[in-house]
Amino acid sequence: MTIQMGILGTGQISSALVTGFCTDDASKQKLHFYLSPRNAQKAAALAQQFPEQVTVCASNQEVLDRAKDWVILALLPRDTQRILQELRFAPEQKIVSLISDHPMQDIARWTGTRAKAIRMVPLPFAAMHIGPIAYCPADAEIRELFAPLGQLIELSDEQALNTILTLTSLMSPFYLLIHHAAEWGKQNGMTDRAAVDYMTSFFEALSVMARQAPNNAAVAALCYDTTEGGLNESAYRYITQQGGYDIWMQALEQVKRRLQK
Repeated sequence: MTIQMGILGTGQISSALVTGFCTDDASKQKLHFYLSPRNAQKAAALAQQFPEQVTVCASNQEVLDRAKDWVILALLPRDTQRILQELRFAPEQKIVSLISDHPMQDIARWTGTRAKAIRMVPLPFAAMHIGPIAYCPADAEIRELFAPLGQLIELSDEQALNTILTLTSLMSPFYLLIHHAAEWGKQNGMTDRAAVDYMTSFFEALSVMARQAPNNAAVAALCYDTTEGGLNESAYRYITQQGGYDIWMQALEQVKRRLQK
């Protein structure tokens, strides 16, 4: 039996989910997606790429009327209440909310649904079937459905999920760290391609090593297990003295405060 899944809001993350599902052999055989018309260009591109699995609807209400099983909410936070209160949800429709700024009690109130409701934090690399996908509460159906898209991390409550949301805000700063380091490499004799290839391979290898660590203290030990007086020690001591790591923690705190409002 085909699982009918609707998506309200066709942005970067929901596009990544559709791509991930439709490029997994097992998933694409059992899922059909009904996309909302918001961001018509992305929706049309997905329908063209995956014509057997994707239908673009004329309205948000049509998405709900045709997606009998699951509805993924991927709306902009500022628009969520207005849009949801204008729609008629079926009582049995199960909901997955990707909306960062609204807890599930708000979503339940605005949709009026009494069925299963999940809050989830997928990321763009779900399109490539890699990376973490955090969600709460624990749910066997979600675990089976989303397993092909990455490493599923079940959380006990929304407070833990908000912590995950806060940590995901480091994605853009991380990309810019790679960019600026590669730019420095270019200014000092490397080609653009060589600089990008080196920095991305370098950080990928560092992440692989860090994942082998048994705990966070062991991750820190990788930093300190360097040649005394060497290049690594020189760099991390300078960054520490300049408050470089403090800035990252301060950025996390300001994102956390936004989510607590």
